[in-house]
Amino acid sequence: MAARTQTEGLDYLKVSGNGNSEKEIVRSYAHLFNLFPEGVLVINEDASKILYANNFILSLTHFTLEEIQGKNFLDLFHIPDIHSFLEYFSFSVKQNESSVFELLMKGRISQFIPVKLTVSSAKIDGQKFIVCSVSDQSDYKRLEVERNMLSHALRQVNEGLSVFDLDGRILFVNEAFLDTFGYEKEEIIGTSIESLFASAGQYDFKLHILPASLKGGWNGEFKVKRKDNKEITIFLSTSPVKDNEDQPVVVVGVISDITLRKQLEEQLRHSQKMEAIGQLAGGIAHDFNNLLTVIEGYLDLLQNLIKKESKLTAYFMQIKKATDRAVSLTRQLLTFSRRQILQPKILDINQNIKDLSAMLERLISENIELITDLDSGIWPIKADPHQVEQVIMNLIVNARDAMPDGGKLIISTKNIHLDSSYNRLHPNVKVGDYILLSISDTGIGMTPEVRERIFEPFFTTKEKGKGTGLGLATVYGIVKQSNGHIYVYSEPGKGTTFKIYFPAVKVNHVSKNNKRKNKTALGNGEGILVVEDEYLVRELILDSLKNLGYHVWEASNAEQALKIFQEHKEKIDLVLSDLIMPGMNGKKLMETIQKEAPDLQFLIMSGYDDNAISKHGLLEEGINYISKPFSPKVLAEKLQEVFRN
Repeated sequence: MAARTQTEGLDYLKVSGNGNSEKEIVRSYAHLFNLFPEGVLVINEDASKILYANNFILSLTHFTLEEIQGKNFLDLFHIPDIHSFLEYFSFSVKQNESSVFELLMKGRISQFIPVKLTVSSAKIDGQKFIVCSVSDQSDYKRLEVERNMLSHALRQVNEGLSVFDLDGRILFVNEAFLDTFGYEKEEIIGTSIESLFASAGQYDFKLHILPASLKGGWNGEFKVKRKDNKEITIFLSTSPVKDNEDQPVVVVGVISDITLRKQLEEQLRHSQKMEAIGQLAGGIAHDFNNLLTVIEGYLDLLQNLIKKESKLTAYFMQIKKATDRAVSLTRQLLTFSRRQILQPKILDINQNIKDLSAMLERLISENIELITDLDSGIWPIKADPHQVEQVIMNLIVNARDAMPDGGKLIISTKNIHLDSSYNRLHPNVKVGDYILLSISDTGIGMTPEVRERIFEPFFTTKEKGKGTGLGLATVYGIVKQSNGHIYVYSEPGKGTTFKIYFPAVKVNHVSKNNKRKNKTALGNGEGILVVEDEYLVRELILDSLKNLGYHVWEASNAEQALKIFQEHKEKIDLVLSDLIMPGMNGKKLMETIQKEAPDLQFLIMSGYDDNAISKHGLLEEGINYISKPFSPKVLAEKLQEVFRN
């Protein structure tokens, strides 16, 4: 049926049966009802039927006037609790009071329309009616839903959100904000945000942060304290919210707890610094190696020429002692820089500690109690046994010096699995099985400033002349070169604990530490071709080999060596060659000669670090190698080892 016009509806009121006076009255005021900006429903006194609905109602529901007129008022609405509604509705009408309801109005297209219904009693021309004002709440409800969704989203977001007024009073915070600072919502709403940032250091809230926020925004990072007094680092970013006149009304602040990120950045910075220092130390150590090889070698040769009763012996011994110390320092620098050539073996670290126990007892004073707590089922590790012993010895000495008045020194080992949660805090540590070696003391402890620099070479807190500052640097280098990790935990007056994590290996055979015989091995007239570009080093080696009973030929580069080999190859039993030389290197020389003489022995020597050696492909199984500096005695032993094999 076609919709009837408003005029047709009023005509209907005029001619319909009983109650014509009601209809006449409504008809006479219809034009006023249609001027209302909201919907109007006119209902008879007993609320049994609808007499009139203005154009707003018709437009809202998409019903025609004839479809609404005469209907029961209740049929136009969805009322969940109709008994309570009727009770309150009737009471309001009888008392001539207005009442407001939020209901769902039925429509032709939209099944339910949220509306606010205001019910009032009215007398028009002496006749009593019920007049209902209807306002469409669709937009309001939609905005309310959106607001609730936004509020829920803001509360669930991981970043800490806050809204504060122009005086800094907190109006809103989300859960992440509360979690960051450790407060309950009731403790923080209405308080000044300035109180949270009181410890922001160089940034004063009223002088810096708030004025900049109102002008366009501010961001920066600083340290603050939580409710539990724990210090954290946060990043704060603020923006003003402006009204229609472009004036700020509130400020939105977003905070991020970047404490963990700063810790990881500090770990990376420290790692990069240590790597740079290591490269410098390794370079210096290499330059000294060739010089020390010459000095140490000629001292050994000179020792045989000086009579024991000569006054020169005392001078000689002082020079020898200083040289040995220089060699030791150079090796420690190489160890720190992780460039020492290691000889890793499968070890039982508990056995290493037990083998050292007698020496450790002598190292510490009587007022220090040495306690060992070793895991009986400890997993094996792969490391250089001498280097592991040096780590333990250096840390024991460090602990001893930290307890001048005595105390307890505890060495413990245990198996441990480092999982992904540990990896998140220490990204450089791979997930897996490790052996934890802990060495703890009850000594004086360290300040954070000292702890920060403890592994730097030449850094020491000891008195002048009582330490080189290389002990812990050496420990650091050995651990890193062994693919391990080391951390120090210490507070002033509360002692120190060093924790070292060595990767565990799964094997059946564990190497035992065999002691080397202390006897110089002489040659038996074997022929050795010496290839060395450094003149002083070459002369030392030639003199040493002659004194040991070898026949020698010399070459300053690989090209000369090839010519000499062709001339004397029947007499040459071994080639002793430097690795890195101008032109052809030692590895290439070895490959060239062994194509013609595959059984000819080679012994490669170098003062370079293991990075350079690895680059030249020397770290292959079966290649004989000797590291500079070396003494004639060490060279003799190495040659005998090569010939035996």
